[in-house]
Amino acid sequence: MKNFIWFSCVLLASIGFAQSGDTVTKDVEGHDHPLLKRYEGSLIVAYSEKAYDSYKLILGKALNPSADGSQGKRIEKEQTLEGKITRITYLAPVGRSALEVSKNYENELKAKGAETLFSGADSEGLGYDFGGVPQYDDLNGQLFGYSHTKARYGAYKLENTYIAIYIAEFENGATKYPVAKGQTAVQVDIIESKPMEEKMVTVSAEKMAGSIESSGKIALYGIYFDTNKTALKPESTPTLAEIAKLLLADPKLNLLVGGHTDNVGTFEANRDLSQRRAAAVVQELVSHYNVSAQRLFPFGVSYASPVATNETEEGRAKNRRVELVKM
Repeated sequence: MKNFIWFSCVLLASIGFAQSGDTVTKDVEGHDHPLLKRYEGSLIVAYSEKAYDSYKLILGKALNPSADGSQGKRIEKEQTLEGKITRITYLAPVGRSALEVSKNYENELKAKGAETLFSGADSEGLGYDFGGVPQYDDLNGQLFGYSHTKARYGAYKLENTYIAIYIAEFENGATKYPVAKGQTAVQVDIIESKPMEEKMVTVSAEKMAGSIESSGKIALYGIYFDTNKTALKPESTPTLAEIAKLLLADPKLNLLVGGHTDNVGTFEANRDLSQRRAAAVVQELVSHYNVSAQRLFPFGVSYASPVATNETEEGRAKNRRVELVKM
């Protein structure tokens, strides 16, 4: 399956949204994604869907391919995703700047509770300009060409959905296509990651005891939190009850409660989040299941101990876990 990669190496012709001399007065095709409405007055000029494909999400600045130290990397940080991919390209109303449009999208996503993974502007050195470099000629249609100024990019996450938004002003317009001088174009990619199957994840107290006896630990996937939150979700109750049964059955058992995350975000941010989540599990067991606080020690591991690759959503889902370790 062909990767989707964000670069400005493709000519404006790759959009293919109109013929020479046409004027865009209505949506050419497609529709807004249910997750994200368009900037007011914008028109869709290109639309595509892929039921399942891979996508490389940019999470850092571009690297100079000829510079020492790049080690062949094109971007400081990328994340490979898999799932349904929807791509929508809009033309904003004439007179609206890339900054204004970008801020509107950003505010809309924040209001929905989305996490900002990375954002920036060309003036901040994003450097997504590899046009004419042979090794990037196969990137095929990932970004429309533009005049290399007043461009903005943002990557966001909302639960298992990722959103990449690239916005640029065509300062000189386009003679072959109906883009006015200074008009802003927006390309929105929405990647609905395929989540890991989470059926039958409640582990019995007996199985917990057996794993702890044989390996000294047990990984649990039945404890749930909302993205970037520390409040336990109601779905966690069955697993918490089994942990309490485990401790009741063996009064001498003391446990380290380890919180583990994927590698999205900084290590320190994830360490703080995982520490607070582990503490929330301990607090719940102490407050509602009459477990002695002296028997439990919460510890945030961040993403220091993965059990799977962080390059796929399935792997990241496996890394997001709570582990009980015998003390």
